Amino acid sequence: MASSINVRWRFRPMSSGERNVDPMEREFFNNESINTRLAREAIQNSLDAASDPTQSGPVRMRFSFAGVHSPLPAAQAAPYLDGLIDPLKHSNAERLHDTISARISRRNLAEGGVPFLVIEDADTQGLDGDWTQFDDSDLPSGKDNHFFWFFRNTGRSGKGDADNGSWGLGKWVFPDASRINSYIAVTRRRSDDKTLLMGQSILTKHTINGQRHEPYGYLGVPGQDKLLLPLVNSDPAHRPFVERCIADFDLRLRNQPGLSLIIPFPRVAPEDADAISAVGLLTAIVHNYFYPLIAGRLEVTVDAGDCSPPVEVTASTIDSVVNKLELQEEGELSADSYAKLFKLCRESIALPAADYTDLAKLPGNDPANPERDALVALREPYRAGQLLAFRVHGNVQRKGDTRAQQQPTEFRLYLQRDDSLPQGQDYYVRGTLSIPNRDHIQRHRAWALLRVDEGNPLAAMLRDSEPAAHTSWRPQTQRVQERWVAPSRRIQAVLSAPVTLLNFLEAPPEGLQKDAFSDIFFWDGAEPAPPKPEPTGIREKPAAYDSTSGSSNKQQRRDFGVARVDSGFRVTLTDAGLENPPAQARLQVAYEIIRGNPLKSYHPEDFRLHGSGGALTPSFSGCQVKPGKAGNELLLDIDNPEKFQFTVTGFDRRRDLHVRVEAAKQNQEASDVGA
Repeated sequence: MASSINVRWRFRPMSSGERNVDPMEREFFNNESINTRLAREAIQNSLDAASDPTQSGPVRMRFSFAGVHSPLPAAQAAPYLDGLIDPLKHSNAERLHDTISARISRRNLAEGGVPFLVIEDADTQGLDGDWTQFDDSDLPSGKDNHFFWFFRNTGRSGKGDADNGSWGLGKWVFPDASRINSYIAVTRRRSDDKTLLMGQSILTKHTINGQRHEPYGYLGVPGQDKLLLPLVNSDPAHRPFVERCIADFDLRLRNQPGLSLIIPFPRVAPEDADAISAVGLLTAIVHNYFYPLIAGRLEVTVDAGDCSPPVEVTASTIDSVVNKLELQEEGELSADSYAKLFKLCRESIALPAADYTDLAKLPGNDPANPERDALVALREPYRAGQLLAFRVHGNVQRKGDTRAQQQPTEFRLYLQRDDSLPQGQDYYVRGTLSIPNRDHIQRHRAWALLRVDEGNPLAAMLRDSEPAAHTSWRPQTQRVQERWVAPSRRIQAVLSAPVTLLNFLEAPPEGLQKDAFSDIFFWDGAEPAPPKPEPTGIREKPAAYDSTSGSSNKQQRRDFGVARVDSGFRVTLTDAGLENPPAQARLQVAYEIIRGNPLKSYHPEDFRLHGSGGALTPSFSGCQVKPGKAGNELLLDIDNPEKFQFTVTGFDRRRDLHVRVEAAKQNQEASDVGA
């Protein structure tokens, strides 16, 4: 392919005063498989770039492995690799495997052809904006310049509150998917109908003939002041190269606005253990984007390129696609579980507004809560397995907001009892993105789907609490604390909402049931004697228990305080605990006995802090609750010491409680308290 223009890969020479820095973006995504991170980031970017988020038609995506099975011949591939061989040869990039290193040493990377993977979208905006822009310091229009943010920024993002991404690091997955850490982008823009071509390579700092070069390189044409620019099809000199590229790599969606990414030498088997595959991508797509697929906002085609027909994943085909995947036989990742989840999503989408219960406050122990009666009335429908829908309202406020007022927000929560489940399954969706690292309702045999719509200020707050991979909500992250007023309390309310509502719905009927156990015990109908007056105050041992030595006479600081509440107790951190807060607390409870160790005398028939069959009502903030080894033991992961509080009620008022709480991880102290 002859060209009259100077198209090649270029890496900027570094001056002597520049710091040597190698890219570290990979470290933010190491906890996910390559199929998961590629599917999550590619689809997230395409959904964020939708032409109109409220549009009736879906965003369409295509993953094609045809180029893996039919590599581009060497003669055709050479122009797309010009200028890249020497940087690859001198780079220390970890992904350069032996087979490619051998080709580099012979200075013929295209020998034997170039395999490639194609990722495309359609019905999106494409990379619009001024492609000559290189800085946004004095240009507010940079926020809307998708080309600028995609190619000329790392760790910075121009995305708004309605978008799923925000860190500016997710695009790292595209060079990471290549064994030569490079990709080529071809975009057709909705704004001006122009088609642009540009490549990017992210290697390491490398030295060629004594000259250092920065890690980031570009395939394009030189502009003014050493700025590399894309090829534009409206330029007659550029058009042949652009059109040839579209044909060589079989880009099928570039007759309409959108973005195509060409991944040369993709990380596929057998060269890579952590390999990209059609089945792996399909599994990741279904698991992470089930909601927009079922809602009709996304359609994905995966072409394995091995003579089998492409797989279409849409709202109408997702069930059949799941049945063809290699999934677990049981549990959350089984075909049966997915089928029930999809049914729950479809039913939730079809629910009319009148079927929602609006809540301004989650249920607690306050009998004066005006919404309590309405929630009590839902216990019977819940036990019958009906789908319950809630709109939970609240407010959030940004720091520095000149309006100095809170913004109203809401999230939607769907709950359904399912006695066939061995443990509860909960799913969380922000906008169109599934947040996978949540597992809060295991002890409840129920389904929970929590959804926060994009454009909602709460969605923006939650996004700011997520790591770069957007896999969890972390109330204590620096970014969310810097941008929002009191975010921990609001995020914790969202995280605890499914458990709080399930605890309330599964509570035993209130009031005295005179016929309970009548088939086992005789009762003459007489009213029970009134309970003994509760003792005032809390009996406390004179010295803290030393969990390290077992000695009870060793004085040390006390991190936890235990206070009596009606039919239960409350655990908080003391001032000493706030100075250097423990990461986890181990809580044990038993009824007091005349002599001996109450904790060793605990029996499951007394009560259960976790699991089924109990009448206790826990509530908490600033922590996550996990089951302990026995029914009277819990582990409290403390993620917000200032807000930390754990309360549980429902114990027998006629018996005294023995409460033990200790710092489980630091082993700082333990408190034995009689209550």
